[in-house]
Amino acid sequence: MPDDMVALLVRFLEKNNGVFSNPAKEKEFKQLSPPEIADIEENYKLIFVN
Repeated sequence: MPDDMVALLVRFLEKNNGVFSNPAKEKEFKQLSPPEIADIEENYKLIFVN
């Protein structure tokens, strides 16, 4: 995943308390599968939330 995509992903998660909004899943991150989204959200919470 390109660095600019990772930065965008983190910004979306920061704005939405560690989860992707449905519009983000359908537009910006539509190439990600549901299991990939779940893994990213889980890892984000492990790293950035307490």
